[in-house]
Amino acid sequence: EDQVEQSPQSLRTQEGDSLSLNCSYTASSFRGLRWYRQDPGKGPELLFLLHSVGDEKQKERLRATLLKKGSSLHIEAPKPEDSATYLCAVQTQYSPGTCRLHPNPEAGALE
Repeated sequence: EDQVEQSPQSLRTQEGDSLSLNCSYTASSFRGLRWYRQDPGKGPELLFLLHSVGDEKQKERLRATLLKKGSSLHIEAPKPEDSATYLCAVQTQYSPGTCRLHPNPEAGALE
């Protein structure tokens, strides 16, 4: 069975400290991992899409890395405006043209 787990579930940090969120998964057919940011009252916003082990992408102070069975999202020197819910989702494909996203049931929140 495909599963996605994210840790920590919530996190408080001091401004200026760096932090990491982790996502682990088991998937029968892996096609990519996505990191999203969701602000209160809004829909998720795609931050990164990673396809291959070793992929690393960066946007300003955010950096995502794809590992063999997981991913990390690193935030360098967090600021108050980084406070949000961060989600990881794994894309799998069972047959041509059919994709499923497996969102983490317990999203990680940064306060």
